[in-house]
Amino acid sequence: MREKSEAATVDWPQSAPVEHVYLSYAYLNARDYDAFASLLEDDVTVSVPDEVIAKGRAAVISTERRRRVSYSLEDLWAGQGRIVATGVFYRQADSVQGVDFADIFTVSPRGLIASRKTYASVCPTR
Repeated sequence: MREKSEAATVDWPQSAPVEHVYLSYAYLNARDYDAFASLLEDDVTVSVPDEVIAKGRAAVISTERRRRVSYSLEDLWAGQGRIVATGVFYRQADSVQGVDFADIFTVSPRGLIASRKTYASVCPTR
């Protein structure tokens, strides 16, 4: 008979938003914009330094296609209805020089990404 594990497990509905945030970076790195779109609410907003705020799924997808950066995640934290991701992103034209970033996500009751606000050590579009 198996003994109960000492480590607490997290039910899928509670862990889904963290999985969605993690997958969002994986899908963007793979340039799989359809899969990325499936993780977003219809009225999602994305705010990146020195860029117009993207409002709505189509605008966010268009923005990500244009930005074409690759992400390397370092940490993910979740709590109080928010998820924070930190890491380094690399521009396609300059894949050696990375830019440190922190993204703050809010998620909907359905576990989909409702918003993302990016903070970067330098402007990501320059």
